[in-house]
Amino acid sequence: MSQPSLRVKIYGSRGSYSPTNGNPTSIGVNTTCFRVDIGNNILVIDAGSGIINCGQDIVKQMFAERSEESVWKTHLFFTHMHIDHLVGFPYYAMLYMPKSHIHFVAPTILDYKLENVLKNFMHPPYFPVSMDDLPFKRDFHDIAENLAVYFFEDSFQIRSTLENQPDGWIGKITTMRTYMHPKGGAYFYRIENREGNAVVIASDTEGFVGGDQRLIKFAENADVLMHDAQYAPEDYGKSQGFGHSTYEMACDIAKRANVQKLLLIHHDPTYSDEKLRDIERRARELFPETQLAHELMEFVF
Repeated sequence: MSQPSLRVKIYGSRGSYSPTNGNPTSIGVNTTCFRVDIGNNILVIDAGSGIINCGQDIVKQMFAERSEESVWKTHLFFTHMHIDHLVGFPYYAMLYMPKSHIHFVAPTILDYKLENVLKNFMHPPYFPVSMDDLPFKRDFHDIAENLAVYFFEDSFQIRSTLENQPDGWIGKITTMRTYMHPKGGAYFYRIENREGNAVVIASDTEGFVGGDQRLIKFAENADVLMHDAQYAPEDYGKSQGFGHSTYEMACDIAKRANVQKLLLIHHDPTYSDEKLRDIERRARELFPETQLAHELMEFVF
């Protein structure tokens, strides 16, 4: 059986922080982290607390399938640098593997470069060791709306979207910046395989009347749109301006963009499973092909 050309697995779908009430949940408690496999390339998008389990799974896979390889390469993308998207980073198991080579891909937000943010975040007195104490190899790459990341069987390239597409690519990632999340905004990602399947991740954004026309175009005809839906409409008023959406906003984008499936992400940490299932039910009245994202959910193309 041939390997899928695109696989997406969810390791964390909560927003802001992990639930603290101790109630059982089938949705999961971890903040955002998504694993994407493009052929043999392993990508991780965001380092919320979900990256802890994600990293452990990657290390197990490396020992089981790639133990003879001299380098274990992964790619770590970030939508932005707020703490709920960083909190799991110091516990990402690949940081502690001598064979590990991590390619960090992220935009500059305001004046903050990812390398400086991570070094400051993972450093005494906040953490017992610094990044420079660890054995993994690293490279940092900037991303912006005018750049695309192309993946091949064993390599990748970042090049201008104005250039012709390179030969032989098996996966492509393009970006769109939103300014609807304070301060400095966030980046959306559109992940495509050569066969034309597309998954769009649009986390940490706030909708408005008529929808975000740029996002509608960016997500057009995607197989899966993963869209921020932190709030139920009845709770939105007190949180307006926080940079997060309701399920109504997400459904509106999905409908206008003609996507096949809408996945609600960035769930409010105070919401119970019962409340989230009610949100899913109400969202399906607006866009029938809607699901709640939950940990270990997987899409394969």
